[in-house]
Amino acid sequence: MIYTLLKFFSKWFFRFMGNPGIKGMRNIPHAGPVVIAANHSSLLDGFLLAAIWPQRITFLAAAYLFNSPAVGAILRAVGAIPVQSGGNNLAEKKTALKVLQRGDVLGLFPEGRIYQSDKLGPFNLGWAYFAINSGASIVPVVIKGTSAMMPKGKFFPRRAKIYIQIGAPWRIEPTLTPKQESYPAMNKRLNAGRATLVQEAIQNGS
Repeated sequence: MIYTLLKFFSKWFFRFMGNPGIKGMRNIPHAGPVVIAANHSSLLDGFLLAAIWPQRITFLAAAYLFNSPAVGAILRAVGAIPVQSGGNNLAEKKTALKVLQRGDVLGLFPEGRIYQSDKLGPFNLGWAYFAINSGASIVPVVIKGTSAMMPKGKFFPRRAKIYIQIGAPWRIEPTLTPKQESYPAMNKRLNAGRATLVQEAIQNGS
């Protein structure tokens, strides 16, 4: 119920604030499990993904955000999973894997923190762990413009144009004994794909 209300509010909020340009909606899988791997330049990114994604998303969020009265209350209400710095908490991983085992959508921002521009930061390997242990489809997403709408440290948004580029999904077969060298290879593939998405987002925004 809370998630539905949040999705409804977010849709109208972004429509009023700039009506995002979206490319690649056809790339969204009709059925899960799905891992969304998106860049992160504003606290608005999660609300934006919830607004446009057809299925409900369970987000991984930095544990410190749960200490904020307002943000923490929203994260708990929508069932977000807190992640400690380093991402090595076994209980957190099990909870996230259960989301994928149900065939649902897991949303995460592999950069691990908010970058204050549309430039992409390096991706951590956590997303690859979930994908390779669940067989989920990986959907790369590039978001451009939320850093202008609400920069890091600001609490009042301003109108700005936002562009979202959704890449084609890909997956690998799950394995009980994934090789460690598989993770960097997957990360390299994802980074190459999102670099292409960035260029497409820039062209769409020009």
